[in-house]
Amino acid sequence: MFEGFARAHHYLGGFGAGTRMKFVANLLVAIHNVAASEALVLAKAAGLDQELALRVLCDSAGSSRMLEVRGPSMLAGRYESGVSHRVFQKDLGLIREFAAEHSVPTPLFAASSELHLAAMASGLAELDTASVYEVLKTLAGGFHLTTAEGADEGE
Repeated sequence: MFEGFARAHHYLGGFGAGTRMKFVANLLVAIHNVAASEALVLAKAAGLDQELALRVLCDSAGSSRMLEVRGPSMLAGRYESGVSHRVFQKDLGLIREFAAEHSVPTPLFAASSELHLAAMASGLAELDTASVYEVLKTLAGGFHLTTAEGADEGE
């Protein structure tokens, strides 16, 4: 059945295994989303052509699916589609609880979660989680948040 609509499918075991796997995968989504943002902000601050930097990074050992999927949105300042920060906060809470239940430290996840919370506090709650890029641009200094309409303010 899954072959008709899923890129890949795997049997993970009995009831609940799929949910546990989703928590693990979304932990990486949170981290990789912030990592992609961080790399692209650094490229911009260093004066590199961002479109070219994105292409090079996507072809490098440092690439990730989040960089490939969300990188173009970050550079365009367009965050209309995807999962909003408001929705993702529920997942972040569940992942935090899941890791604690298993006594697993998640320092990268914790740092990434703080930046996703900062996006919420910055008025980006309804935008796609790729908009965490805007938070990092602002923290880098000299950059300003992109509005919900996508036009940079003061950059």
